[in-house]
Amino acid sequence: MLAFAVRRTGQIALTLLLLLLGTFAVLRAAPGGPAPVLLGADYWSPEREAAINESLGLDRPLPVQLVLWGRAVLVGDFGYSYFHRRPAADVVAERIAPTLVLGLVAWVLSLVVGVGLGMLAAHRQGSLLDRAISACGVLALSTPTFWLGIVLIVVFAAWLNVLPSAGLVTIGNEDSLADKAWHLILPALTLAAANGATLVLYTRAATLEVLGADFVRTAHAKGLGRRIVALRHVLRNAAIPIATVAGLSLAHLLEGSLVVETVFAWPGIGHLTVSSVARRDFPVLMVIALVVGCIVVATTFLTDVVYRWLDPRLGYE
Repeated sequence: MLAFAVRRTGQIALTLLLLLLGTFAVLRAAPGGPAPVLLGADYWSPEREAAINESLGLDRPLPVQLVLWGRAVLVGDFGYSYFHRRPAADVVAERIAPTLVLGLVAWVLSLVVGVGLGMLAAHRQGSLLDRAISACGVLALSTPTFWLGIVLIVVFAAWLNVLPSAGLVTIGNEDSLADKAWHLILPALTLAAANGATLVLYTRAATLEVLGADFVRTAHAKGLGRRIVALRHVLRNAAIPIATVAGLSLAHLLEGSLVVETVFAWPGIGHLTVSSVARRDFPVLMVIALVVGCIVVATTFLTDVVYRWLDPRLGYE
């Protein structure tokens, strides 16, 4: 276990380093910069843009900018946001909690519904219920996330007027947890849809494979009840591939949050990323890349640990 942790730690460090280097190079090589946005169309001029680039250090060669940025990061200085006029790390830190709450709620929802419906469909293989669940899973998986979000807003916010359409909380009601939970429903459903559909189809396939095993037939022959066999034998053995998909999907939910947070004006990292890209706010984007990278590699590491816990035959060698 110790050797496994040390080896994976080295891989994680290398992955994060390559991620930051790639992000830095792509951001600096992309056309445009923060100066036109900072100045505005009415005050922009080549001289003023050159002055702003010089003040921000963007006129220096790319290798020099990289060395200066890396030196500052080593002492915990991630730079100042060009537009928020505050440390970039503080700007991103304020957005982490909303994104994590949205992602975890959507993940739990997709896990419970996806695994439950997938097992139900497998145990009713060939029935009308099985075909309906599978068809709904394929439909949800093929539906664009942004389109589903817009449809939910139109139906539940515009037509029925039963759920809020945007934001984290109602203005003037910031201390109400119930109000925040009310605002969370539509974004969480939108984000969980595709992930839940994946789990439905994957759980169904994994469960069907286990249901055909000899030990399941033996358990039934011993007179064990259907529920006991489903929970103790079928689910336990099907959980190994399901856990892998479920663990990795938690990281993929961050990708979906870019679209969902923009559609629902959810004040998280995804919404901040979209606005920062438009503004060319390089320091904020670098911190976002680091945070998201850490979450993804940490989730992958935990998934590997859980996978080996469920299947000790793999070991940690």
